[in-house]
Amino acid sequence: MTSIYSIAVVIPHFQRKAGLLCNALRSVFAQTIAEKVIAIVVDDESPSPAADDIALLTHLPDEQIKLVQRKNGGAGAARNTALENIPAGIEFVAFLDSDDTWRPQHLENALKGLYAGYDAYFADWWSFNFPELTNFQRIRALDPDKHVRLPNTTNIYELGVTPIEHILRDGGGVIQTSTVVYRYEPFKQLRFREEFHNGQDFFFWMDLGELGARFIFCTETDCENGEGINIYQGSGWGTERSLQRIRNELFVWTSVRRFYQLTPAQKASNLKTIRNLQRSAVRDIIYRIRRGMPVAAKLVNDIIRFDPVFILIAPLVPLEIIRDKLLHTQ
Repeated sequence: MTSIYSIAVVIPHFQRKAGLLCNALRSVFAQTIAEKVIAIVVDDESPSPAADDIALLTHLPDEQIKLVQRKNGGAGAARNTALENIPAGIEFVAFLDSDDTWRPQHLENALKGLYAGYDAYFADWWSFNFPELTNFQRIRALDPDKHVRLPNTTNIYELGVTPIEHILRDGGGVIQTSTVVYRYEPFKQLRFREEFHNGQDFFFWMDLGELGARFIFCTETDCENGEGINIYQGSGWGTERSLQRIRNELFVWTSVRRFYQLTPAQKASNLKTIRNLQRSAVRDIIYRIRRGMPVAAKLVNDIIRFDPVFILIAPLVPLEIIRDKLLHTQ
């Protein structure tokens, strides 16, 4: 049966705090074109069940919310489950994490650009971690003046480089998942790479680009990033999550060269990211050892396995630390 809706909103849900999904769904149905939307919520064995939040939203249209339950498999697997439940006839898929919210014009902005003949859209966003700056302002990896503005728009631009170029050059770039909307039918076989704990979204954007998707971006702040479960939060050196985060990121960036044909410049950018992460891993390990904290042998073994050059780099990092301290005291 063909859907009467044109936009499917994919919402993976795994949270310990109740109410976050309520906020996300309210923002979906506060969209200026909410009548075009069906939300597909995938409960990834969440400690705070999605059904409990949805039950509180008695004023929202039940027929536009589809709940799918699955065994815990991570955000990528949950998004894939949603993609496998897209109704026939859907034109576009939008992503929204269950602790994020959209501003009312988000989907309208996206369709304005996508109907101009493009395939994927992303926008600026605001994070509670950085209240003074938007993501584009903070990372400064995307200068609109270097891209072509779409006719009859004031703030939507064609991305003038491939997603691979943008992501590798800028170490992840500024494409935030909860702002992405893409044309579904030409890419309906595409899925997230579930073997990655984080970074699956980077691969999805790069895979879209490899399949010929044309990207646009909007400098308007379409999304607000919330404080839910996130491996990046509270993951400074020596914290419980820090070495795990570095290990996961190294898995992503050392895998890029297996999946894509890179130019020499892209290889150099990717290698720079890898080397910086390896140095961060050594600094994290030193921090733990000096404070009598445990170092997970499995994580260290993984870091070495991803790129054995780590063994050669590790002895140099203490010298870099000493040099940095000397320079700082001068």
